[in-house]
Amino acid sequence: MKCNVRLINRYTTDVIMTTAFGVKSNCIEEPNNEYRSMGKKIFDINSIWIALFMFAPQILEFFSISLTPREVSSFYMNMFRENVEYRDKHNVVRHDFMNLLIQLMKKGYVESDGDKNGIDEPSTVSKLTMTEATAQSYVFFAAGFETSSTTATFALYELAQHHDIQDKVREEIDESLTKHGELTYDAINEMTYLHKVINETLRKYPPLPLLNRICTKDVYLPIVNVHLPKGTAITIPVYGLHHDPLIYPDPEKFDPERFNTDAVKKRHPYAYMPFGEGPRICIGARFGYVQTKVGLVNLLSKYKFDLDPRTHVPIVFKESSGVLAAKGGVHLIIKPR
Repeated sequence: MKCNVRLINRYTTDVIMTTAFGVKSNCIEEPNNEYRSMGKKIFDINSIWIALFMFAPQILEFFSISLTPREVSSFYMNMFRENVEYRDKHNVVRHDFMNLLIQLMKKGYVESDGDKNGIDEPSTVSKLTMTEATAQSYVFFAAGFETSSTTATFALYELAQHHDIQDKVREEIDESLTKHGELTYDAINEMTYLHKVINETLRKYPPLPLLNRICTKDVYLPIVNVHLPKGTAITIPVYGLHHDPLIYPDPEKFDPERFNTDAVKKRHPYAYMPFGEGPRICIGARFGYVQTKVGLVNLLSKYKFDLDPRTHVPIVFKESSGVLAAKGGVHLIIKPR
């Protein structure tokens, strides 16, 4: 069977809509519904706007131009507000991301509930406004659905070319599922080779090839003798960093063993930052890992993958896209095991 992996985008949209908003989007069955349509528009950004955002953000600010289309922001703002009102009116409590935001709006902290959210004790923070909570939920959605789907897509692209790696991952999956009897969080955490495969995929294909930051204080870089005043806009070339042969020898080679324990210890911790680092690290990073693993485990446990001739090798990237994406898509040949 031949397949374009756009199906993975629909899977990640369904997952993130359920966990972030408590909404059943059903994009698998209805690929052209409003949820999927709005999701695609988030990263369908004009390349001119991207360039202005990076190099002259003051122009966008002066003309009140947003990278996010107004209809998209309005859609998610209204959906979030309606969901909050519905939960309040009907006393609905779910152990999801939205419930955490509702607690932060009402109380200013997240209550501990044992193992369900990983919070040991309340942390004192100021209450979130409706706008702030909506923004957090929106960022969680934007960070979680497109980045996870592209990561899973590029992972399958590489596994379809390297059957030895694909077989090794599948063997680990089979062993873990046999041991646990079903797919559980503990089972996923035991799949260390799968984790290496995903890390190597994120190295070779970082979802965001560039990160933009602003200096919060004056900084001096002695190695290059450069002073960066407070307020300076910084662009971090993540793709270039991940493909630096001085850090990753033969960078175009797909090699999950780059992420064995010893190899990781030898590198600077900031030599790898597919989700950013520090206090501004992507809010959905951990969720993205789990979502990607669950999708790959379900696919690799049932099917074998080969490249369809329509897929470019080496990959060709879209010239204008909010995330790293394959031009023309990735086409695979899928065979039941």
